[in-house]
Amino acid sequence: MTGKLITARGVKPVAPLLWKRENFWLYGVVEPLSGWHFCQEYAELNGEDFQQFIDALSRLIG
Repeated sequence: MTGKLITARGVKPVAPLLWKRENFWLYGVVEPLSGWHFCQEYAELNGEDFQQFIDALSRLIG
């Protein structure tokens, strides 16, 4: 995919269009029989965020 560029007359512009991307992680669980699900979005994949997810899940179902 290319964006708009200024070029000489008759010259086709060719340049990569770089999208700024942000990553995120989803932690989730699904109960297959009922379809009940719970998920949360986090900025990093680490033990501290996973523990926050487990704590939130236990408060919800506990």
